Amino acid sequence: MRRLLLASVPLAILFGAAACGDGADEDPGVEPTATVFATPTTGSNEQPQVPDTPVAQPTPIPDHLPIIQVAFAGKLYAPLRSEFLALPKEKITVGGKTYEGVSLATLGEKAGARAGAIATINGTRMDNLRLGAVRFTLTEIGASTVFVMDDTGRITLASSTIPTDQWLKDITGIGLN
Repeated sequence: MRRLLLASVPLAILFGAAACGDGADEDPGVEPTATVFATPTTGSNEQPQVPDTPVAQPTPIPDHLPIIQVAFAGKLYAPLRSEFLALPKEKITVGGKTYEGVSLATLGEKAGARAGAIATINGTRMDNLRLGAVRFTLTEIGASTVFVMDDTGRITLASSTIPTDQWLKDITGIGLN
């Protein structure tokens, strides 16, 4: 058995060398017909673009859970739906439309924030394609920004000082520092 294996090795080498060939089998008068395509190159800083798809609509918040969270200096104010609805309401008018809701100044006061605190409001952009955040001082937008709650408990921001293209819906939290 071993002799048969040793005898077959030189035969395998011989067949392998014959299969590789020793020269061109092509006609000498025929030019190769390879086609080269240029591929566009991108700059080193360009990132791939992912198509925007709408963010899923959140489920309604149950009555026994906080409707929003407002944090300041390690303290958390997280009212339930009934507590949020009991807060004093303010009215603002933007573009001929009136909005009534709880002002940012009221929420900041409940959280114990100082007047010059910077407010970072997190939610979903109004085009429903991405999460977003806006950041202003409480002094700039506190009295002119309201949070309006719909029937399902979702909160939308409306403001006479924040541009409408920066408004957010489905507000999840407010950080004050």
